[in-house]
Amino acid sequence: MKKQIVPGWVKAYFTFFLANWFVFGIFRVIFLGVFHAALPAAHYHELWTTFYIGAKFDFRLAAFLSIPLGAYLTVCAFWKGALYIRKFVAALCGLLEATVLLVYFADFAHYAYIAMRINYSIFKYSENPLISLQMAWQTYPLVWAVLALILCIVGSAYFVTRLIDKGFAQPDNYRWKGKLGWFLVSLLIAGGLGFGKLSQYPLRWSNAYHSTNHFICNLTLNPVLNLFDTARFVKLDSFDEDKTRSYYDEVSKFLQVQNPNRETLSFDRTVPDAAASAQHDYNVVIIFMESLAWNKISFTNPDLDPTPFVRELADKSILFTRFFSPTSATARAVFATVTNIPDVTSFKTSSRNPLIVDQHVIVNALKDYEKYYFIGGSANWGNIRGVLEHNMDDIHMYEEGKFENEHRNDVWGISDLDLFREANRVLAKEQQTEKKPFFAIIQTAGYHRPYTIPEDNAGFQTVDIGEDLAHKRSFVSVAEYNSLRFSDHALREFFKLAEKEPYYKNTLFFIFGDHGLAAPQSENMPRGAVELNLINHWIPLIIAGGPVKEAKRIDKTASQVDIFPIAMGLLGRGYKTRAIGRDVLTTHADAEPGALIYGWADTPSPIGFVQGEYYYHSQADKEGLYKFMEENFREDLSAKEPARFAHMKALAHGLYETSRYGVYHNQKDNLEEVK
Repeated sequence: MKKQIVPGWVKAYFTFFLANWFVFGIFRVIFLGVFHAALPAAHYHELWTTFYIGAKFDFRLAAFLSIPLGAYLTVCAFWKGALYIRKFVAALCGLLEATVLLVYFADFAHYAYIAMRINYSIFKYSENPLISLQMAWQTYPLVWAVLALILCIVGSAYFVTRLIDKGFAQPDNYRWKGKLGWFLVSLLIAGGLGFGKLSQYPLRWSNAYHSTNHFICNLTLNPVLNLFDTARFVKLDSFDEDKTRSYYDEVSKFLQVQNPNRETLSFDRTVPDAAASAQHDYNVVIIFMESLAWNKISFTNPDLDPTPFVRELADKSILFTRFFSPTSATARAVFATVTNIPDVTSFKTSSRNPLIVDQHVIVNALKDYEKYYFIGGSANWGNIRGVLEHNMDDIHMYEEGKFENEHRNDVWGISDLDLFREANRVLAKEQQTEKKPFFAIIQTAGYHRPYTIPEDNAGFQTVDIGEDLAHKRSFVSVAEYNSLRFSDHALREFFKLAEKEPYYKNTLFFIFGDHGLAAPQSENMPRGAVELNLINHWIPLIIAGGPVKEAKRIDKTASQVDIFPIAMGLLGRGYKTRAIGRDVLTTHADAEPGALIYGWADTPSPIGFVQGEYYYHSQADKEGLYKFMEENFREDLSAKEPARFAHMKALAHGLYETSRYGVYHNQKDNLEEVK
């Protein structure tokens, strides 16, 4: 008998695998056919991308669904006695197939009912099972659905039984090493298809949100995988409408809500266009500098001078000296900056939550601008792809695999220097060809362990300051100190390149840290900022570039959520918002200053509010009001200044609750842009 090239049991496994993948693809086509009226003609061109990414999601589900059969077939390959339970295994596979089919049934019904793909919140209906069952009975053809599920179980069991019998109908003539080899090859192929991407990060739910159109994104999703992706967030995070309402008066006044309504919890505000003479078409470049913390830079370490270029740039630019990140994680910083809402989720980050991926972004009011995002690694990191690509109109994403000159430096992708070079090349070309203003985001990541200095470093030289001095001055090591120096060096090289390009004179650059960094010694900082852990949030904001004609030092307390509104104010462009961020520089320069602080990494999580030299801090049952810059920073001033204490407490907890509420009520379709 001729030896089989591929063992029958391997063929059986991949037949089952591919059959499932094919059926899931058919379901996607049916979904498009049934609900195609929701797809505007302007987005037809995105269907190719939708079906390509959707097919990869379906591959992943098929891989997961095939695990029991694959494991069983492997056992049978080594021990034929296991074939006696093949009918039981076939029945199990049939039951799994029917469960998947049930999810697809529920998904179609769910979408037809509320135009939303099924997610884990559907299990909330079990709180009122009789009412939910009665509604389903009166609305959907449940009898036919049950019959279809039974048919699915029987048909799938029969199909699997035939696959098993055929897979072992002939001897494979392989010894155990050959069988093990085929098992490993099959595992590698299935694992690769389940991983979904040839990159550092796997295929993630945020890949489905490659469009600003809801239907396109919904069509891309796989409903079964979406159940798993949303399960953790439905169970662990939400908002409290009653608490939000209890703080509404203080928060609405702080945000300068024009038509406050406590009952409807309206935070909507309209910022009109400035006078024609005050409107500009400046380019805007937002630069997230990884961990550019106030306690690390040259302003607080003048003798070590780790960031000489940042210092030089600030001397001729607008510098915010009391600027804070609401939280201390990069993905949270991206979410807060882009949505203008602090990321105060208690679980993971808001960018990882598919239930709140839909967010209003005020820079979409810049209809005449091209929009760009640059990152040296992958936008799948932290699932920030969904926040950016789904919510910023027609944004051009530049990430690993998309650069002309790509030399991977370490786990974070290409070096900051190469990232800046690529960003400058793209932006310079944009001005030469499209001749349109642009709004660009550049996110660095090199100032991170393992603190890799690239070989191509534009003449950078390391400096040894000694480990002891490094520790005293807020650094964990000399390597970290030099990594920050290289980050500053890369920024200098970027400005050298940009200044040679025509776009520079018409461009505003916003340079800031994505978050601060805690360092227990930090002898260069006020002790109160260290022990109250404000150094984990304290960062600089520098607004530089050709349009900045006069250097300013601004000591007003502000936050990352204010960056986009400040940019819009400098452009003189109007927009609508319901978020926390405000233009504290121009349009609302008279607004009450302040910044929410949320320490997500601690348990229980502290909530605070900074205003000038004062810091309200609460954690569990302990709370107090402190002057964090003073030597007697431990003195609780709540009894001495009860009015200030009560006000700052209300703003701290009010902004926290409003942020929790806001991320679930900031959908872009519910807030029209200013015309």
